[in-house]
Amino acid sequence: MTFRIFHLFTHSSITRGGAVQGIELAKLQQERGHQVVCLFHKSPFRRLHFTLNQPFPFPVYHRDMKNPLSYIWFARFITRVQPHIIHCHRNLALLFGFFSLRWLSSGRKTVLVINRGTTYPLPNLVVKQVFKSDGLDHVIAVSRAVKEALIRQDGIDADKISVIYGSFDPSRFYPERKCQIFRNEFKIPESVPVISTVCAIDRRKGLEYFLMAAEMVLKEIPHSRFFIVGNIDDPEYYKKLRTLVEEKGLEGHVVFTRHRSDIPDILACSDLSVSASVEGEGITGALRESLAMKKPVVATNVSGNSELIQDGVTGWLVRPKDAVALAKAILEAIRNRQEAHRRAEKGYRLVRKLCSPERRYTDVMKLYEKLISLREQEL
Repeated sequence: MTFRIFHLFTHSSITRGGAVQGIELAKLQQERGHQVVCLFHKSPFRRLHFTLNQPFPFPVYHRDMKNPLSYIWFARFITRVQPHIIHCHRNLALLFGFFSLRWLSSGRKTVLVINRGTTYPLPNLVVKQVFKSDGLDHVIAVSRAVKEALIRQDGIDADKISVIYGSFDPSRFYPERKCQIFRNEFKIPESVPVISTVCAIDRRKGLEYFLMAAEMVLKEIPHSRFFIVGNIDDPEYYKKLRTLVEEKGLEGHVVFTRHRSDIPDILACSDLSVSASVEGEGITGALRESLAMKKPVVATNVSGNSELIQDGVTGWLVRPKDAVALAKAILEAIRNRQEAHRRAEKGYRLVRKLCSPERRYTDVMKLYEKLISLREQEL
């Protein structure tokens, strides 16, 4: 059966994990013959980010999801097109889809679902009530930890939540990928260990602990290089991190690259991928991509990370906010390459099983079919 699918996003760019994952799913759905439309929130007077102003294989719209007139426009769109599924990404998109569908349109057959990618409590009473209402048909949690948090913290019915892991792009993240460009750019010899963390500069990422661990590692392996790869989402936090680099004498050893489009190349040139997150994430996306390239990983035991990173099996898992434990794991991974590669190999097999694009697409489409069938039985 061919479905008409609307994806609603409130991301301001396609650089963060949730937006990338949503667009990749939409592209695969379009390739398989489904009719896909994507709608992005656009704040008034704000220019589109370059990642949103590019050709897509499906129609893309930009509307202010806080403007009442946008609700009316979308309700008419729903009434005219009668989508089978509205798939929301983030809470504002959910509210936009929910109220447009429930109060203003005649799209009674349309099923409403949302992706949930963090373990934070739902932000307010309105969002919580929408999650609990029968107007939201289902929640797709990106990890078991996210599902458990929704049940425990917010009282969402377990039967209303399915766990479907995020995926990686096998055309970009694969073990055989070779790259010297990144090392050449920063003049790093092959003998120098490269430890990278791919994440936005945000307080939840625990980057101060990464820097403190770097200081300890450099005392043992003085020629190591550390890279923090990602957007500056929190300028004040970035200033704090820069001050920490100066205070600890890490200049020349730690590089903030900001946003890069060549993440696969950076991982290919890295000896170790690290996540020092301290809270909130469903599963750190860079861990999934690193394992897809058979790269050794060290991660904090936050939210769903332990569903991929099993300590001693597929990587190193340490307590969050523990720079000493983080440094110890990094040193062990760098010094014992054979053990690091053994764990990376097992992690690769696990991520291929749980997180392939085909697995994600199949699980999502099966869920769509089930929800549409239930809706038709109700009408």
